[in-house]
Amino acid sequence: MLSTTPHLRTLLRTSILTARYSSIMPAKKRKESEAFSSEGSRQHGASSQLTSRSLPDLRQPHPNAQQTEDFGIVLRDFYPPEISNARCHAYNEGVLERPIEALQRAYKETAEQCQDIQPGKAVVHWFKQDLRLQDNRSLHRAYSFARYHNIPLICLYIFSPEDLTAHLCSPPRVDLILRTLVTLKSELSRKDIPLYMESIERRKGIPSRIVELCKTWGANHLFANIEYEVDELRREAKLTRLCATQGIRFDTEDDTCVVAPGELTTQQGKQYAVYSPWYRSWVAYLKQHPENLELVDAPAVNAGNARKHFKNLFDSAVPIAPNQMKLSEAEQERFKKMYPEGEQEAARRLREFLSKKGKQYHAKRDFMSSQFTSVLSPYFSCGALSARTAVRMARDANGNELAGKSPGYSTWISEVAWRDFYKHVLTHWPYIW
Repeated sequence: MLSTTPHLRTLLRTSILTARYSSIMPAKKRKESEAFSSEGSRQHGASSQLTSRSLPDLRQPHPNAQQTEDFGIVLRDFYPPEISNARCHAYNEGVLERPIEALQRAYKETAEQCQDIQPGKAVVHWFKQDLRLQDNRSLHRAYSFARYHNIPLICLYIFSPEDLTAHLCSPPRVDLILRTLVTLKSELSRKDIPLYMESIERRKGIPSRIVELCKTWGANHLFANIEYEVDELRREAKLTRLCATQGIRFDTEDDTCVVAPGELTTQQGKQYAVYSPWYRSWVAYLKQHPENLELVDAPAVNAGNARKHFKNLFDSAVPIAPNQMKLSEAEQERFKKMYPEGEQEAARRLREFLSKKGKQYHAKRDFMSSQFTSVLSPYFSCGALSARTAVRMARDANGNELAGKSPGYSTWISEVAWRDFYKHVLTHWPYIW
């Protein structure tokens, strides 16, 4: 079953509208000097002239911040208190830089520094939530670059228990990730591609450790797919700049979403806050840009004799779950039967769903007596299956149509599209959780 439910969507719509309008409704009377800068003035640098007198203290938490801590929504070991409406307003008005904007600025400001970086002794692809070989854009690009220059491709996975705790990852999810890594390592090894895995307790140390590994391997090019969550965007902005200072070029791909955040706007050029008009725009965009649904191949055999030059990397062990995230033996067996690991299993489930259940999905998805959902959410979550592959195959099953024709297929496509919508919303309004 997809992780999006009608109840959750209602909560999301409410949170979007509440957060948006509670943070941007102006006071009935306010002095011009107390107003936030407009989008236009921000682009002309006016926001840099704002002083503490013209702004409220944006560091002050929300008046009810303690509630989010009491209910375990905000973990103070990792995050500051819930932000105030004034701080939300500052994001909306461009006074505060969105994380995606910080990453884009890092790209721009390091572009000249990185444009002449030459290929080194290897190329690195950093796996994150994209644990698959098929239809993985960053992996495909990294492999193509390595093969063109006849140097080995090295794959990397960083396991951070602190990151998992901060993001409230459940033990079953961690278990599926680790089992998927076992399968992924084996599949890559058959292609002479090493998968090096390492546990890093402190997540703030991830960027510097990745740079250190690239330097050790003589890799001047690092590839990865973008993650659109707040922490991850800020981490990637930091990594982009750090790589540039060390003579390493960090290239990213839009892979997680079928349509990348920022591509869809209202007629007024604003981010959609409501799903239905956003979805119509999403469908129209894909009809105009069919290349977004083109799938890329898995890598073939590695170039550059990786087993000779990086023999020890093939012996890298799969990380072990921290004690607080371990399943009992009985639980491990149960979840392994429920959700077998690997992209092959994800692909099998997708094919079976589309061939046997897809046409009736709209009519039977809510009945508990029969299983008519796809049961693919865990595979989307760890990246064993791309949303692009799912939408492409469902569209093909629906007579090359994203909407209309078979209500079962078109309804399921619209369910998968919710995953894009969440990312679009979070990227534009980073204070929504």
